Amino acid sequence: MELVFHLPRIDLRDYIRCYYFFTADQALVQPLCAEIGNIRVLVSGSARLRFADGLMTRCPSAFVIGPTTSAYVAEIDSGARVFGAGILPRGWDAILGVSAEHAADRMLDVTALEWRAGAPVIDAIQNARSISEMAAIADTFFARRLEQRARRVSAYPRALEAWITHGSDLELDRLVEMMDVSRRQTDRLAKRYFGASPKLLQRKYRALRAADMLGKPGGDWRAAAGESFYDQSHFIKEFRAFVGVTPQEYLNKQAQLTAISRAERKRIVDRHPLAAL
Repeated sequence: MELVFHLPRIDLRDYIRCYYFFTADQALVQPLCAEIGNIRVLVSGSARLRFADGLMTRCPSAFVIGPTTSAYVAEIDSGARVFGAGILPRGWDAILGVSAEHAADRMLDVTALEWRAGAPVIDAIQNARSISEMAAIADTFFARRLEQRARRVSAYPRALEAWITHGSDLELDRLVEMMDVSRRQTDRLAKRYFGASPKLLQRKYRALRAADMLGKPGGDWRAAAGESFYDQSHFIKEFRAFVGVTPQEYLNKQAQLTAISRAERKRIVDRHPLAAL
């Protein structure tokens, strides 16, 4: 198993977190944590995904996964090679032109998005010889999409991002105050850009921060849990819901792909508040 990351060009980094290229040298089944949305292209081989509803779905040659609100499972066949792009919340409207709520916890064939230029781009990525070439192709495509949609993009709710990524559990009333809109409108914006309600997002990112803490040398569940969970059983339940394994299983590397990808993203893309989450 090999996972390589590549940064998008500078003007795209508020929309695209990073590119990655994954190679499976043998068949594997891996839990994947709740995450931001992704666009993935199967360069070769095959894979399947199982979301929280239990349905196992075969991956098409190119697909979009919306923001996930729970852990899910990937079944990857030997020889599979996948190029992907992590789509930051701002990118859903600015690049994809799709509500994150519409795609949340779903896998959509890119043909469902009616991108006229999609097919040639997919072919070019599948025929590229390196992740650098793939990234350059993706950069050109995403930059063109940004230009095409420039006049139709709404103001991004920065206050919502700040509330979600805050190290402490801020109250919902505080978010409404920061947003300076009604509670109902706050909920609508959260679903549009992040794919879920503010409270669910807070639980998600709290668990993901705990996974980062647990993954550090000498990681301990008490330090990882901090003061955000009622007790150990609450911590284990929430951790498993969003990371896909228990804290002990995470320490035992039973979610190796999640652990590797989070550590590598944090190493190369820590400039954005949501970069490593």
